[in-house]
Amino acid sequence: MQVPPLGLGWRALGLVSLAALATGAAAPQEQVTTVPPYPNGGGPAETVASAATGTPGARRFTWSTSQPQRDDGPQRRTVTEGTGPYVASGSDRFDALFALAIDDAHQASVEAIKDDAYNGGRPIACHCFETGSQWHYVWTRDLSYALDLGLAAIDPGRAVDSLMFKTSDIRAGVAVPPEIPAASRQIVQDTGSGGSWPISTDRTAWALGAERTLANLDGPARDRFARAALTALTGTLEADRVAAYDPRDGLYGGEHSFLDWRDQTYAPWILDDLSAMAQMKGLSTNILHYRALRLAARLAGEQGQAALATRYDGWAGSLRGAIARGFWDAKAGLFATYVSADTTPYAIAKYDLLGNDLAILSGIADAAQARTILSRYPFAPYGPPVVWPQAPGQFVYHNRAQWPFVTAYTLAAAARAGHVAAADRSLDAVMRGAALHLSNMENLEWLTGRSRFDDGPEINARRQLWSVGGYIGAVTATLFGWHPEANGVRVAPFLTTHMRTLLGAGDTATLGRLDYAGRPIAITLRLPPRAAAGGVYPVARILLNGRPAPARITAHDLSPGENRIEVTFGKARRSATRVATVAAIPATSHDDPRAFMPATPGLTASAQTDGVRLAITGPAPIAPVRYTLLRDGRPVARDLRTTGWTDRGRDPERTACYSAIATFTGSGLASQPSAAACVRGRSAQTIAIDDPRLSGAGRRLPAGADGVAEPTLLLGTGMRASIADVTIPRAGTYAISLRYDNHVGPLNTGITNGVKRLTLTGPGGRAGGIVQMPHIRGIGDAHPLRASTRVYVTLPAGRYRLDLSDFLNMSALAANATYKGAGGPDGPVNAVRIAAVMIDPV
Repeated sequence: MQVPPLGLGWRALGLVSLAALATGAAAPQEQVTTVPPYPNGGGPAETVASAATGTPGARRFTWSTSQPQRDDGPQRRTVTEGTGPYVASGSDRFDALFALAIDDAHQASVEAIKDDAYNGGRPIACHCFETGSQWHYVWTRDLSYALDLGLAAIDPGRAVDSLMFKTSDIRAGVAVPPEIPAASRQIVQDTGSGGSWPISTDRTAWALGAERTLANLDGPARDRFARAALTALTGTLEADRVAAYDPRDGLYGGEHSFLDWRDQTYAPWILDDLSAMAQMKGLSTNILHYRALRLAARLAGEQGQAALATRYDGWAGSLRGAIARGFWDAKAGLFATYVSADTTPYAIAKYDLLGNDLAILSGIADAAQARTILSRYPFAPYGPPVVWPQAPGQFVYHNRAQWPFVTAYTLAAAARAGHVAAADRSLDAVMRGAALHLSNMENLEWLTGRSRFDDGPEINARRQLWSVGGYIGAVTATLFGWHPEANGVRVAPFLTTHMRTLLGAGDTATLGRLDYAGRPIAITLRLPPRAAAGGVYPVARILLNGRPAPARITAHDLSPGENRIEVTFGKARRSATRVATVAAIPATSHDDPRAFMPATPGLTASAQTDGVRLAITGPAPIAPVRYTLLRDGRPVARDLRTTGWTDRGRDPERTACYSAIATFTGSGLASQPSAAACVRGRSAQTIAIDDPRLSGAGRRLPAGADGVAEPTLLLGTGMRASIADVTIPRAGTYAISLRYDNHVGPLNTGITNGVKRLTLTGPGGRAGGIVQMPHIRGIGDAHPLRASTRVYVTLPAGRYRLDLSDFLNMSALAANATYKGAGGPDGPVNAVRIAAVMIDPV
């Protein structure tokens, strides 16, 4: 028999239409849908079957799939509606997928969490949401995005407890920097690249979860959490302002949010230069800082702290402008994923979906930019990849992958912008992924939409929390229009003609058992007649308990008993929106120039009498390319066909750093920039650590000690060092960095990034900043020296004293006292080995 389509790839590459989906009855009340495969080597077609018994709110749904499951998981699942919201529409299958998401959320609701890295792997009592079937802990960003997308409305009390678990006092005995307010707390930046914060600074994602949770609370519970949230935000924002903010461009440094597997989304050379990653600026991370500032300003105003509210409002306004200027790529019609670490930072021609979604949802993209983003970001047949273009030769994880929670943000952004095509494709993607895999998966291969294909995804969990939150929000917020906000609930359904078809043949769809401030609510959509795909139904009227609903529904507008919201729609309006689509490349391609960037080139630079000779190195490109050469982030040569060039315009007094970018002439896709090749200026200085001007409490180690080739100064936790009589020969801007070793922890994780304060005192007064020295990977038994982040200072000529002292890293937090590695039970560790101080005029 014919059944309503599920939206499982109905428009993929134009291969199948709504009417062409193969359906039939395999058993009484069971509905079967055939899901077409990716056409160019993507495997066989798959089927999904579903059945339902019982009455709405207490139904029993059974799902099965022919799709082989990740890690040989079961291909059949049964869920029963019990507690929590439910959907009753004309499509049992639509209702069943929502019930599956609610069941995933219930399974993630735990009373104890654990992770091998904490508390000796023993359970920790926590009324919390755990992260996924393979992640039994609470991670800051996963939790926060999940709550923001839709999970906060399911259990706001558990949301509060989970968020508070991710805040911490500073450990007793740690010297608290003067910029951090007394009695404030810190949001935890979880273990990560090079020893975590402030290489990674997206802990401010916490603000998104907190803001959505606050919107779902009322009365004393909201007041208590609002005070706690401001305390955590204040300490975090002040610390980040010192450690991560760059006044040169008004942006915050640090790894982009969620895309945290280094060479998956950065150039391969980043593995040996995490300092560069720390000084790059990520789009998503900067938007999170903006959102955190905006929330902190509002909470400070509510709590009578007018000066603090003004401070954070000012910072937020300036940051919003800096993001708009620094990341927008008008040629691509997208915000770039990150800005380079060059002396003159520039936006790199690489793009990510989450950052662009957040730009739309946070009001940074204007209306025209929002429409352009959603029209130009490429969609694969079964959903949009999280990055564009793809990196050649990298396995599936962030690269070559869909992440359902990001797709859910795309759906929300499309609804905000009124982009019908992007909204329909995004909803299809999250539904298809859940239906084929019987759960809301962590990630999916980008072309086939499978949880395992070719070489990945490398790691994948069922009921991944942000994917669960994303599915719940796709239904409750986007389709049914349930939007708890600061001043009450805004009801604004976004119903396209395709979504109307997904809801089946009935004339109503109801979202029941919602709860707001302890008051039960049901939303009923009075469904209009079906219409051709590609349109949207405008909202005609919203009633609350039979009367016109206010623009914002508050607890005072609701009765203690059942509250009914009823939405009716007008006639469908056609939409001219379209999305860009990825070329139908072979499913197992790792380098097709229609979808992959060129391999990252290498570059050498050598000073000669006639200028700086530059030579581009690396394997031969797989397709014709042209090269761009940059000096300190500014192009000096474009459209080069050869691999050699001489720069005759460089000031020999100043240090210059060069990079090269390759661009396919056919597709126009550009590579990552090469690693910097620097030529030091005649005025550059290197002060070795055995210089007699150096003094302090550090321990001097000889060359060869513990695999480090040069003499070093071990500057341990709490230790200070000074260099007297540093001469600045002429006024100007200088970049100061350290050659160092830090192998306290591994490259990919830990909490012991070396974070020191560098201060110059002299004729110009005091200047300086925070210098970071991330973990460095060894080479066999040897531990190489690398360059730290740079501190840029503008100085008059004269003699100065250079001081190094402690700042904070994540090992300073009480929350990390049980961490199994360095910086855990034995106390905070902020230790590095310094070989030299480098002072470069730029």
